[in-house]
Order: sequence, then structure tokens, then C-alpha cells
Amino acid sequence: MKRIITSVALLLSGFVGFAQQDAQFTQNMFNKLSVNPGFAGANGGVCGVLLYRAQWMGFNGNPTTGTFSGDIAFNFLGAQHGAGLTVWQDHLGIETTSNFKLAYAYRRTLGPGDIGIGIEGGLISKSLKPEWVAVDDYTLDASIPDNGASDNTFDFGAGLYYQIKNKLYVGLSATHIPQGTFEQAAQSGSFDGLRYNLARHYYVMAGYYYDVNPQWQLQPSIFIKSDGASTQLDLNVLALYNNSIWGGVSYRMQDAIAVMAGYNFGGISSNLDGLKLGIAYDYTTSKLGKYTSGSLEVMLKYCKPISSTPKVLKYHSVRFL
Repeated sequence: MKRIITSVALLLSGFVGFAQQDAQFTQNMFNKLSVNPGFAGANGGVCGVLLYRAQWMGFNGNPTTGTFSGDIAFNFLGAQHGAGLTVWQDHLGIETTSNFKLAYAYRRTLGPGDIGIGIEGGLISKSLKPEWVAVDDYTLDASIPDNGASDNTFDFGAGLYYQIKNKLYVGLSATHIPQGTFEQAAQSGSFDGLRYNLARHYYVMAGYYYDVNPQWQLQPSIFIKSDGASTQLDLNVLALYNNSIWGGVSYRMQDAIAVMAGYNFGGISSNLDGLKLGIAYDYTTSKLGKYTSGSLEVMLKYCKPISSTPKVLKYHSVRFL
């Protein structure tokens, strides 16, 4: 019975709750590209981010998510551009969701900062394993597929990202704009199978970098996500010491309180500058907290600036043949 209740709770949280349609991460300040294509190229170099999250540990079949995103800044025809790639996979009980998308951003100077206007497109696939846990024989309901099911749909998103480097940033974006549909065949007969609709999601992010003194910097930020029916707010603050060690806290409205810590390996060697490792732990404050030991998340990020090689000018002179 406990296993049945757990499976039902997880499925309901995935299909009813907002957060599970898109991968959820506490360290969202390091994972901007996955929800905002306007961020592509914002770092002015080549960057890659790996994130892994085990949510609601202690549940059988708890959500686990892994993601990689990378982007590069480049100049073309006298203008600044950014290109990016995001791949993530989310497991929730018998359900697996995978996403692959490419991003492009046009970048230009705006006032004291720069803005990125981005679009993204790709595929989302969803599959169900034939490992049902039910009180009654699920084969009595012909609308439930008996051999598992899978489907995919095209996806599209857009976003704006403005930043004053090392000072502040603001981002607005929308994912799943087409609101694609997954259709999964029934067992037999004329009954319709399962149908799952993607909800259009909206994101707002903003952050500020405040130098307390030459050694300490505070980085407060907010992260808002909504599907039009429900809204979730993350309030974050990180304290960075000597540009190498950071720690912080996060509050996710009606869901969790989290602690974060990380290290920039540039403090060890200049050759490792840009390599960062972060970790976060969520303490669940909702009713699910009675049944879980929290959520754990690990982040690895690397950025390398792109330095342009100065062009060597050559002149012909009759004095030097």
C-alpha cells in the first residue's frame, strides 16, 4: 500500500504540479540558458554547465534530473551573436522526459550593458514504462497502454536577457510556446489512449552584485516561474569570498528552504580559472517533507573567455625588399 501511495503522489506531482514539467534546479543562477535563450553568449566566451538533481530523496521512484547546457559567443558580419545547446532528462517513477534544443541570440550594446534577444527550438520526448502499480487490474481500463508508450513533440521558446556585467542582470522568457501534445496509444479497441499537454511556461530572473568590500560580494537574486495557473518564486542570496568560495540560502515559496556552497578552482591555479563546483541541499517545507529526506543537487561549470588574436599588419616598403 505504501508503494502504491508513493507512486500516485509522484505521478500527481508531475502532472498537476508546475515545477516538474520543466526541470527544476535550486542553483538556477548557474543554469540560465536552459530557460532563457537570450542568455546565449552572455559570458563572452565558451561555457558549459552540468547539473544533477535528486529530488525528494527517500521516495521509491523519486524525480531525478540531469542536464547539460553550453553556449558560445561569436562575431559575424560586424555583429555579436550567441549560440547554445541544452539537453536534459528527467525520471519520475515510470515516466521519462527528455529535451534537446538549440538556442540562438542576437546581442547588442544597450546603455551601460548589453542585451540578448534569443529563440530556441528542439524536441521533447516522453515515455512510460509498463510497470504500473495499481490496486485494480489496469488491463480493465483499455485507455491505459499495456506495453508502455512514448511520443515526442516539437518545442519552441524565446527570451530576452539584459546585463551590466559584474553589476546586475534581468531576464524574461517563455518556453513551450506551441503547447505541444503527447499522444500515447491505448491497449486496443476504439478508446483513446493517454494524452498529455505541455503548458506554456513563463520565467522572470533578476540578480544584483553588491561589493561589500574588496574580499566580499553579495549576490541576491530572484527566479519566478509560472504556467499561467500557478506561480513559484525562488529568493536567493549568495555570499562570495575572495572570488573563490561561496555560500548561500534559497527559499522556494511553499516548497523548500535550501543551502548552497561552492568553489571557484581559479583560487588554486590561474589555469583552472572559470571552473566551478557547487552543491545545494533542499529541506522540504511542504507536506511531502514528512516522507522525504530532502533534495540534493550538484553543479559543475566551466567558462573560457574567447580572446581575439590581434591582426598583424604588414606594409611593403622599398627600403626593405
